[in-house]
Amino acid sequence: MTAESSHIASDSLLKNLQMFLELPIIPSPHSIDLSHSAASDYLYRQARAKPHVAELYHENSKLNPHSTLQIPSDASTLEQVRRWFFETAYRVDEEILIADGSGLRIPYDQLPDWLQGPLNHFSKPSSLTDLLYAADLLVLNDGVLFRVVPELDYLWVERKVENEATLLPDLFWRSSPVRLEEYSTMLIVIACPWRYMLIYGPRGYRHTLLDIGRLLGYLQHQYSSSGYPATVHQDFLDTKADEFVQADGVERSVYALLTFSPINADK
Repeated sequence: MTAESSHIASDSLLKNLQMFLELPIIPSPHSIDLSHSAASDYLYRQARAKPHVAELYHENSKLNPHSTLQIPSDASTLEQVRRWFFETAYRVDEEILIADGSGLRIPYDQLPDWLQGPLNHFSKPSSLTDLLYAADLLVLNDGVLFRVVPELDYLWVERKVENEATLLPDLFWRSSPVRLEEYSTMLIVIACPWRYMLIYGPRGYRHTLLDIGRLLGYLQHQYSSSGYPATVHQDFLDTKADEFVQADGVERSVYALLTFSPINADK
């Protein structure tokens, strides 16, 4: 290479470098992953020419005349599956319950009056109780975690909560300081999307979200009407919340927490 050609190459390199520095630079995907926002996710999608995973999932769940999703033609299939689930998964052998004697279940009347009222509606078959196919509803009261059992007049005793004072406040993400009394009674909604996806495929996730919305609407309305308004928490540390209820975070995952003010909940 001659001195002249070397000089030309250097000039060309400098021009390319100058053009590169003057162009708008999109942050690397690694930096975007560390600071999620609507704008950063948009840039990531444009820069990588790939759809966001949530967008891709939404697209896969859409129905059209050429869809490969096998959607039941009527509601009878869902009703059969839901009926099977309620009558098998939640039916414990009575001999086991009697032999053990105590500690496995409690009747609703052992809960505080204000708490048991709205929950008692789930003890009978209804469209409201059907919402517990898409989600599990847990009740934390006085340091014990219970599960609402569809169409039965008692609650399962899941377990006694240890270290309640340190576990519960850690669930919430960037929340203002809250007294522990606010956590002494709490409702926990656990989404189980695979139950619907068994029938509807990816679209079953939409059914799950809609049923959880109806469930939260009912709980908020009922407790507010009776003078015990519930606060719905949607943003919390998912891993800690799932560990708290012993959910795997995939097939069962916490989607909402409902707390009550200590002024009302302690009455």
